[in-house]
Amino acid sequence: MTDARRPTHLAVLLGASAGIYAVSLAGVTAMQSGADQALIEDRAPVGEATTSLSEGHDALEVDLDRATRAYGDAAAGYDRLGPRLDDVESSLDTLAGTVSKVSGAAQALPGHVALPKVTRTVSTRAAPATHATTGASGK
Repeated sequence: MTDARRPTHLAVLLGASAGIYAVSLAGVTAMQSGADQALIEDRAPVGEATTSLSEGHDALEVDLDRATRAYGDAAAGYDRLGPRLDDVESSLDTLAGTVSKVSGAAQALPGHVALPKVTRTVSTRAAPATHATTGASGK
């Protein structure tokens, strides 16, 4: 009878190759991790500058939105003011006509007007003398 040999050398070969693969994979991972960490450290200033630039952009955008709203409010106020200015202008035209009539009437008045005489009397009498005491001090 022949003895069936078990292929143990194949199992050892398979185990050894899996071990070698795992060790090489761990080595590559460690090297890649180190390279990635160095790249991150090299790019840190660029990241900080990008963050600062982004924050500045956001602040500028907020300021621009605020200015846009203020401009819109001012434009709307100007649009509301237009008809009122037309009313004021027509009122000023009416006032100018009235002033013209009053000026004409004032020019028709005489050069001087005789005012009545006012007499003034000054009294030189002295006020009467008074003698008074109070009981507040107990006397």
